[in-house]
Amino acid sequence: MEDDQVLMDAFAEARRSWDELIGLQPDIYAGGGNIRRLDLADFARRVEAHREAMDVLAGAIHGGSFEQSESHDRH
Repeated sequence: MEDDQVLMDAFAEARRSWDELIGLQPDIYAGGGNIRRLDLADFARRVEAHREAMDVLAGAIHGGSFEQSESHDRH
């Protein structure tokens, strides 16, 4: 059960970081010619935060009870 909570927490963090990333809408700002270097720096930070969150989520999937329960369910 503890592994399941780790997985759910990792998923929640990945989703939160994605929501923050797409909230910037850099493509829309760039299309209007309104994007600044500071916006791009913020975007880069948020991409990195999301990448790290996805790495943690992948680790939770591969190292947690999720794979064990999946293989157990197949037998």
